[in-house]
Amino acid sequence: MDFLNILARLADLSADTEAGAAPRRTALARLGQAGATLLPAAVAVLPRPAAAGVQDNSTVLDVLRLALTLEYLESEFYAQALALPNAAAFFGSAANRNAIQTIAVHESQHVALLQRLLTEAGATVPSKPSFDFTGSKNGTQTALFPDIFTNFDTFLKVAQLLEDVGIRAYKGQVEFLQLDSLLLGTLLRLHSTEGRHAAHIRTMRRQRGAAVKSWVNPTDAAITTTGSVPGQAYAGESNTAQYTPAPRLIPFDTTLPINVGTPALSKEALLAKVAEAFDEPINAATATELAQLFIY
Repeated sequence: MDFLNILARLADLSADTEAGAAPRRTALARLGQAGATLLPAAVAVLPRPAAAGVQDNSTVLDVLRLALTLEYLESEFYAQALALPNAAAFFGSAANRNAIQTIAVHESQHVALLQRLLTEAGATVPSKPSFDFTGSKNGTQTALFPDIFTNFDTFLKVAQLLEDVGIRAYKGQVEFLQLDSLLLGTLLRLHSTEGRHAAHIRTMRRQRGAAVKSWVNPTDAAITTTGSVPGQAYAGESNTAQYTPAPRLIPFDTTLPINVGTPALSKEALLAKVAEAFDEPINAATATELAQLFIY
């Protein structure tokens, strides 16, 4: 990520001299005050490492096909809930139903966009798979979520799972689009939308009494079992080490002057905040395995 590269360069500025410390503090302060508008100026004055090689073990079309599968999954999930004959009772309130309807519209738009991108690339558009959101593979195995469309709280748990997986999957595919700024920008916008969906679903769950934050946090009440296939959706999310593609470890707990509270946080508390701050990527194989939980 470019953000991590920026932090790595800031960390490289010498902390041993007044001349080295001041630019780093100034750059971080300016970034905190003005946000993205100052990023180009800040990056321009920092030392630049040699260009890193771009991994090429996935094609752009592979990325688009994976994204379309995940968007098919989410779009169909919300569509089936909205089509329930007892939808009014299932959602419990007009506000709940309207929120899900809004998310469903977004997912449908994502499907149409990805289909169009594949068509314009001259590629075959994969057909929408058959989905069983109980996880029973159309009754051929024990259901993972047997009350998915009769218990709104179960529905929201699975919605959170799907949205969190989508976020991590998009993040895992970004590296394969670095040479195509148009597609990179498109998928980053989809990633941002999925992030808002996840935050809203999590907020809805919290309003119904679930112990969960609006972002992935180690203190969230577990909705998967560690080591299971669904558990892969959250494996590694408690990671406190962040690396640049080089790879280079970003020293959040030492060099970077980000622990400026009074009193200052302990190293452990600071790294716990770092774990909250980053959505960790998952690769295509893991994303596909998670999607296959609901495909038959």
